[in-house]
Amino acid sequence: MQTRRSFILSKSTRRGFTLIELLVVISIIATLMALILPAIQSAREAARRTQCLNNLRGITTAAMAYAEANKGRLPASGTYLGVDSDADGLRDTAVAARSWVVDLLPNLDQLAVYERWGRGAAFHVGGNVSVGQVNIPVLTCPVDTTSDAKNGGLSYVANVGVGDKLVDVSSATPTGTQLGHAAVAEPLVWDGGTAGSQQNVDLTSELCVFAAKIDIDVPPVTGGVAPSAGPTSVNIGRIYDGAGNTIMFSENVNAGASSGAFYGSAKTWADPSVRSCGFLFPITASGATFSTIYAAVDSSAGNSYINKQSNGTDGGAPYPNSRHPQLCCFSFCDGSARTIADSIDPSIYVRLMTPSGARPHPNLTTVGFVPENPISGNEF
Repeated sequence: MQTRRSFILSKSTRRGFTLIELLVVISIIATLMALILPAIQSAREAARRTQCLNNLRGITTAAMAYAEANKGRLPASGTYLGVDSDADGLRDTAVAARSWVVDLLPNLDQLAVYERWGRGAAFHVGGNVSVGQVNIPVLTCPVDTTSDAKNGGLSYVANVGVGDKLVDVSSATPTGTQLGHAAVAEPLVWDGGTAGSQQNVDLTSELCVFAAKIDIDVPPVTGGVAPSAGPTSVNIGRIYDGAGNTIMFSENVNAGASSGAFYGSAKTWADPSVRSCGFLFPITASGATFSTIYAAVDSSAGNSYINKQSNGTDGGAPYPNSRHPQLCCFSFCDGSARTIADSIDPSIYVRLMTPSGARPHPNLTTVGFVPENPISGNEF
């Protein structure tokens, strides 16, 4: 009969991992982490970018719904109410009323917020202050740390076209709730033109998607056109250069805070200033000619191209700026949204900003108008 024996090893004979084996395992884990972490970060960034693009699509859809209900016309980039300050029967002073955000609130599923807005008052007066500080997630990019999940946060801005950053109806120091009339003017005085002339009004309309509504009766110069009869936002069905080739909204991490200079430190999405809710391509404010329009960038305004002022101050850099690496998110007038690399050729970028810059305009020959070249589909 065979006897079965059990051999039990004592503690002293058991083997553990050697130091070399532990180091090998640790190095393998470190290598795997080094391979996996970039992929995780890339996936997170892709998710944030997708969310940003979805927000832009939602805002663009709201703007198109607004246009459909208003004979095709997009809302004003900012609305300035007229006041008769000297009781002569003419509205001669502008009050900063509201940004495009307020007009789109019903189409952004924010009817309750919209109905609490006082349309006859300035954005920084009375109950409008608290209304403008409501947090609306669709208005902020998830990587914009200055606005995301913040009261009054705003990451997206409207395309106000080619103009002069230094001419802004809310740039004058206000008296009480009113803004100086002297600051109300067209964005540019083109070569051979006159400030406030019909030619300048027509030209500005050709080069902008959104225009400010300045509801005052007094022209900036004698013989000029009253701002209330000035440029209007584009008709969404009459974009000469193509809706798919014309930018509607961009992101800007410096948006939504220009009110701080005059009205306190609280952020708001309701300030109508271009510096707060718009972006533009700035060129020299006088003597501009179309033969040099895209090279004549106003040096005092800073570099206006994509992501060139991402570290600018809130309310001080009305250009496309993003926290997404090497790109920025945009929406177009056909309802689409896409990213554009910040290395894009500036001459292509500025043509994407103008809705009708390629149209031969017979009324503008005296100011040296030269139509843009149409954009080819493979240029951006």
